[in-house]
Amino acid sequence: MSADPTVSVVIPTYQSERTVGETISSALNQTYPVLEIVVCIDGATDASAAIAAAYGPLVRVVHQENRGLAQARNAAIAATHGDLIAILDADDVFLPPYVERAVRAWLAAGGRRRFVSSNAYLLSAEGILPHRRVFDRPRADLATQRRNMLEDNIATIFSVFPRAMWQELGGFSPELTAMEDYDFWARAVLSGWEVHFVTEPTALYRLAGGSMSSKGELMNDNNRRVRRRLLEQFADTLSPPEREFLELTVAKDWPGLSKERAARALGAGDVAGAAHWCAEAAAVLPSDRGLRLKAELLRRFPVTGRVYRAREARRLRETARVGAGDTSIP
Repeated sequence: MSADPTVSVVIPTYQSERTVGETISSALNQTYPVLEIVVCIDGATDASAAIAAAYGPLVRVVHQENRGLAQARNAAIAATHGDLIAILDADDVFLPPYVERAVRAWLAAGGRRRFVSSNAYLLSAEGILPHRRVFDRPRADLATQRRNMLEDNIATIFSVFPRAMWQELGGFSPELTAMEDYDFWARAVLSGWEVHFVTEPTALYRLAGGSMSSKGELMNDNNRRVRRRLLEQFADTLSPPEREFLELTVAKDWPGLSKERAARALGAGDVAGAAHWCAEAAAVLPSDRGLRLKAELLRRFPVTGRVYRAREARRLRETARVGAGDTSIP
């Protein structure tokens, strides 16, 4: 592999005419010099294909019938020639140094089996929310990555990974209708790939329409499917504590749904209910000390519900400005 590996940016798109032009332009505006861009039109019937085609030879466009996000990503990657793959969803944005900093982090990590995951600001209809990021807590160190990935997704969709990793894992799983990225990163980590991080935001993650209540059960169902698949696929390499924990998480709800239920309970003034749902989320996120503390404070000192309620109200006001409001953070 050359000192400056070629990076292939893959953009799957379906009915994204309002945002895909900004997305493609952000990929073209990178400071990294060795780049190719491939857009997969996943059966879109709007102007997405025409917008992508308007970039001419700067962008390679592939078409397929509507088969879903996982297969659109796979089709785009299959059409690339780069050493490294960068995923960019059709409503998100790369800031100019995104690829350069990710490649720099990847090269600095050394070794063979590693990929890089980057931070991002959240983007609402009114602009960037500079105080909200995809991740704020420190990322897991190498010694704890397996366990932390089993708890929750420690990577982000803003990841750059070797083509060899995609080939080894067999691509993104088309059977999943959500959490395709978590499934991919979890299989990578359990297969011995390391995650390295760019902690300063170098991208924009757009808060999309669709409320948590409308998609929570879909996420919940796919979360269980991912974890059952991990139990089966890695049966021979999971330690007894890892197996026990995965079995627990299959029996519990997805923590994102539990946290949203806690937020809704707080909004309704139900502090006991909020404490219950925070405790449910904390049971499958044992490394999140703040969440455990929140559950305990709400249980023992109900008056703290006023503080947490005010925070949730601010968050929901921000999210409501997006439109229908996606209150989840990856």
